[in-house]
Order: sequence, then structure tokens, then C-alpha cells
Amino acid sequence: MTPTQQAPHPSQVETIRGVLKYYKATSYITGTFLLLLVVEVIVRWVLGYDLIAGGPQGFLFFYERGLNGQGLPDSGLNLSTAVLIVHGWLYVAYLFGDFRLWTLMRWSFFRFLIIALGGIVPLLSFFTENHFAKVAEADLKKVI
Repeated sequence: MTPTQQAPHPSQVETIRGVLKYYKATSYITGTFLLLLVVEVIVRWVLGYDLIAGGPQGFLFFYERGLNGQGLPDSGLNLSTAVLIVHGWLYVAYLFGDFRLWTLMRWSFFRFLIIALGGIVPLLSFFTENHFAKVAEADLKKVI
């Protein structure tokens, strides 16, 4: 804790521990989907393919993506687009965990921003989760 930082209130320790578990879980899940998103972007925009599930070619198939998605089948689930959407919603859940942890721990706004970057910078969520979970646990030990 910095000298200007307020300590969390002792009555909130159990709440903070629950929020910390939520934050850890969303960090790993969001980080994993962000890595999938990186792979998806490379496959879609560099190689020019979309992964379709249940399309006319079978269970899973890579379709060549024309300009603006031309040539994609009308049936099936576009898993490439699904990864984008799922990561977006998981990032919202991750930000919620970040916000709750930040407010309960009474950290600086800079810490909130660093943790928030974990959901959009590949691999960063794994490092921020590891570091800030340890910082939170150490701060909680000072309160108890």
C-alpha cells in the first residue's frame, strides 16, 4: 500500500476474497479467449479463412473468405465471428471483476487501467492476475 492509499475496510475482507476469486477466474478465461482471438485474426485476415461449424462441408471446415465475407456459406455457425463476440462479453465480465476489486481495495486509478489492459493485450491478463492477486492478498493481511 502506498502512503496515500486507504486500506480496505476490515468488514469487507470476505467480500474481497470472493471478488478476488471472480477476478482470477475471469482473468484466465478472458486471457484464453484473447489468445484464441489472436489466432482467429491471423487465420481470418492473413490466411483469408473463416472456421464454420455445421456448414454444408461437414462438422468443421475452413472456408475461404472473399472480400467482405463473400463466399461464406449461408448455413452453419461462423466460429471465427463467435470468438469475437464471446471474447467481447468475457471482457465485460473481466472489467466488472477489475472494477469491483479496484473499488474494494481502494487502489489508484492507474492500477485499474493496468488491469483493464489485461483483457486486450495478449498474455497480459495472466501476468496482471498473478501480480495483483498477490498484492491484494498482501494488503488484506495488513488489514486483518
